[in-house]
Amino acid sequence: MRLMTAEIDRYGPLYDCRPPCEDGVAVLSGPNEAGKTLYLEALLQLLEPEASKVMDPAPRVSEAPTGRIIVENGGDQYECDGDTSLCDISAIEPRHLQSVFVVQDNDLALPSDQEYYTSLIEKLGDIHTTEINAIQSELKDRGRLTDARLNISSDQSYNHAGNVHDDAEALAEDIREYTARIEEESLDELEARRLRLKRQLRESRDQLETQKQAKTAAEYERLSGQLETYQSTSDRLTDLESFDRDTLSELRELRNDLNRDRADLEDLESQIESKEDEVEEIEATLEDLETNETGLERRESAVDDARTALETYRNHQNEATGAERRLTLTKYVTVAGLLATGGTGVAGAITGSLPALGFGAVLLLTAIASGVIYYQSSQRLTAFETSREAVLRTARDAGFDVESVEEVAPAIESFDGQLSQVRDRVTRKDQQLQDAEGELSDLRSEKSDLESQITDQEGRFEDLLEAADVESIDEYEEQVDAREELDSDRQTAKQSLVDRFGTPDADDPDAKATAWEQDLAELVADVEVDDVDADTYDESRLQELEEKVERLGEELDDLQAQLTEHDDKMDGFDRRARELNTQPFIGRSLGLDSRSKDGLEMLASDLDTVVDEIEEDAELSRKALDVFNRIEVQEEQKLANLFDPDGPASQTFEQVTGGRYTEVAYDAEEHEIVVERRDGRILTPEVLSQGTKDQLYFATRVSLAQQLLGNESGFLLLDDPFLAADPERLRQGFETLQQLADDGWQILYLTAKQEVSETMVNEYDLVHTQMESLSSATQSADISR
Repeated sequence: MRLMTAEIDRYGPLYDCRPPCEDGVAVLSGPNEAGKTLYLEALLQLLEPEASKVMDPAPRVSEAPTGRIIVENGGDQYECDGDTSLCDISAIEPRHLQSVFVVQDNDLALPSDQEYYTSLIEKLGDIHTTEINAIQSELKDRGRLTDARLNISSDQSYNHAGNVHDDAEALAEDIREYTARIEEESLDELEARRLRLKRQLRESRDQLETQKQAKTAAEYERLSGQLETYQSTSDRLTDLESFDRDTLSELRELRNDLNRDRADLEDLESQIESKEDEVEEIEATLEDLETNETGLERRESAVDDARTALETYRNHQNEATGAERRLTLTKYVTVAGLLATGGTGVAGAITGSLPALGFGAVLLLTAIASGVIYYQSSQRLTAFETSREAVLRTARDAGFDVESVEEVAPAIESFDGQLSQVRDRVTRKDQQLQDAEGELSDLRSEKSDLESQITDQEGRFEDLLEAADVESIDEYEEQVDAREELDSDRQTAKQSLVDRFGTPDADDPDAKATAWEQDLAELVADVEVDDVDADTYDESRLQELEEKVERLGEELDDLQAQLTEHDDKMDGFDRRARELNTQPFIGRSLGLDSRSKDGLEMLASDLDTVVDEIEEDAELSRKALDVFNRIEVQEEQKLANLFDPDGPASQTFEQVTGGRYTEVAYDAEEHEIVVERRDGRILTPEVLSQGTKDQLYFATRVSLAQQLLGNESGFLLLDDPFLAADPERLRQGFETLQQLADDGWQILYLTAKQEVSETMVNEYDLVHTQMESLSSATQSADISR
C-alpha cells in the first residue's frame, strides 16, 4: 500500500502544498513553523476523517482540510476525499494510522518515566491496555468505585456517591417506616382532624358558655329564692324562739315518766293487793298448821307412852325368846332327870351301889336345876305377854289403829315424822308470813314515794306547757317541728349562700341578707339574666360539656403535638433530601414537593431511583470491569505475541543497533518492552540512551506496521523520528530507512534538521522537497536529487 498523490489545497494557514509522492524515502524539510506538522495533520485527516478524534496532540486547526489523496492498495487506486477513508479500503483503523504509521517527534523524544514507556508501547503496538485502563478508570468513575474493593466510593471526586447512596437508602427506609406509621395512625389526616377538632371545640365552648350563663341565671334564681327563704324564716323563727327541742324532749320525758310511773303505780297497787292476799293466805295456812301441830302435840305424850311400852316389850321379847328355848329344854331335861333319878335310885337301892346312888343324886340335882330354870323361863314368858298387851293398849290410846305389835313402831315413826314436818312447815310458814308482811310494807312505802314523784312530774309538765302557752305536748311539738323546719330551711338557704358567697362579716340576719343581696347583684353583673333561659341549664349537660371541652382541648393539644411532630418529620425528610447531592446521579435535586403520604412515597421512590442509579452504575461498572479485566489479560497476551523473539521488531532493532542488541520482547507482568543485549543481559528502555530508545521504538513501530499490513510493505509518515540521534545513529537510522525502502516501503520524512536536508539527502540521493516559512506569500517546492 502506497500514496500516489498527497496534495493539500487548504488547511488553516497552509495551502497549495503538493509534494511529490515517490517510492523510497522522500524528505520534506523546512524550518519550524513552515507547516510540516500542518501538512501531516491535513494528510492524516484526508486519509481518515476520524483520525482527528484520536490525534495526540489534537489538530491545530478546527476546520477540516481540503485536498486530494490517492492511495494504491492491492493494485487498485482509491481517492480519499472525505467520502472514502483509509479504513474503507484496508484494515488500518484511525488509531492504527496515528499510532503506527505516523511518527512524530513527541513519539520518540520520550521522557524517562516507566509509565510513559508502557503507554507508548501499548500505543505503538495498537494494544488496548491503556485504553482498557482508561476505560477501567472511566468505569470506576462511572460506577464511582474504589480502586481496591470496588465499593461505592464516598470520595469528593465522586460527589460522595457512597455517602449519598447510604444516606438516600437510609432516608428512603425512614420515610417508608414513617409512611407505614402514617397509614396506621392516619397521620395524613392530622390537619383535617385538627380543623374538625377546632370547630368542635369552638362549638362546644359556645354551648358551654351558654350553659354557664344558664347556670349563672339558674344559680341567681336559686340563690335569690334561698335569700328570700333566709329572710322569711329568720322573721318567723323570732316568734318561735321559746320552743326548743330540749324542752320538747323534757316534756316527752316527763310524759313518758308519768305514763311509766302511773303504770308502775297501778302495778304497785296490784302488787300490794296481791301481797295482802298472800299475807292473808299465809296466815290462814299458818293457823291450820298450828292447829294441826297442837293436835299432834296433844297426842305426843300418849305416843311417848306407846314408845316406852314398845321399848319394854322389846326388852321382854329378847328375854322371852331365850326363856322359851330354855323352857322347852328344861321341860324335857327335868322329866328325864326325874325319871333317870328314880331309876337310878331304884337300881342303887336295889344294888346298893354307891356309884349308882351318886349318879342318881346327880340326875336329881339336874332335874331340880332344870325345874328352877323352867320356872324362871315361864315367868319371863308371862311378863312378855303382859308387855305386848300393854304396847297394843298404849298404841291404841295414842290414836294408832294397830292390830299387832309390829304395826306400832311404824305408826310411832310416822307420827314423829308428821309432827316434825308440821313443825317445820309452821316454822317456814311463819318466816314466809314475816317476809310477806315486810314486802307489803315496802310496797306501800314505794307506792307512797311514787305518788309523790308523779305529783311533782305533773306539776313540772303543767308548768312547761303553761310557759309555752300551749295546751298539750302535741301542740308544743308542732311548734318545735315548725321551728326546726324553718331553721332547717334557713340553714339550708344560709349554707347555700355561704357556700357561694362566704359568710358575711355580720351577726344580724338582716345585715347578712343585705350583704348577700349585693353578692347576688355582682353574680349577674356580666349576665343579662332576662335574656338567658335558666331552664336550659342542665348540670349533667354542663359537666358533659366541660368534660368534652377539656377532652377536645387535650385531643387538640395532642393532635397539635402530633402535627408539630409530623411537620418536624416532614421538614426533616425534606431537609435531608435537599442536603443530598443527587444532581450528579439523576440530574436533579430532591425535596419533599408535597407534604403528604403521597409526597413521601414519591420522595422515597426518587431516593430509590438515586440508590438504584448509583447501584446500577456500580454494578454495571463492576460487570464491565470484570469483562475488561479479562480483555486486559487477553490484550497483554496479544502484546506479548506481537514481540516474537524472531519477529521484525527484533530483526530491525538488531540491524539499526549494529548487532549490539539481538532481541525485543514484552514483559506482560511489568507492562513494558525489554531488550536483550548481545551479552544476554535483559534491559528495560529506561536504562537505554535516548538514541537507542528512539531506535528501539522505531523498530517496534516498523514491526507493528508490517504485521498490521499482513507482512506487506506500506508507507510511513515520519516527523523527525531521529531528532535526538547523534550523527552515527542518524546515519544508522537512514541506513535502516533505505533498507526499508529497498524492501518496498514508501517513506515520507518530514524534518527541520539540517543534517538530514543537507547531508542525508545528498548521501543517500533522496527526493527532497523544501518548504518555506508560512509567512511567505506562496509556498514553493524545490525538488532535488
